[in-house]
Amino acid sequence: MSLGLGSVIASLSQSLPWLPSISRHKGMVFLAVGALLAVNYWLAIARPRRMKCAPGDMCHVDSPAMRATRAVFWASVGVYVVAAVVTYGGLWWVRTQS
Repeated sequence: MSLGLGSVIASLSQSLPWLPSISRHKGMVFLAVGALLAVNYWLAIARPRRMKCAPGDMCHVDSPAMRATRAVFWASVGVYVVAAVVTYGGLWWVRTQS
């Protein structure tokens, strides 16, 4: 299992040479993505609730488009949380093992 993961990481870093440089700035990347998710929360969830849209309009809270937007937003938040836990939890685990 670890041999397969090592080969995947080696081939990834060879085919994507910019990946290690982004890894060095993971704190800033997570902050930027978190800020973008916060803006998207306002655009997808908070603002539509304040808008005066009639039922049946595309901007109405219960329209299929708005439900899909909210579903994609919450899926994005889930991916972000999993990525943060795996990244920083993995770093913590490696530090405690050495």
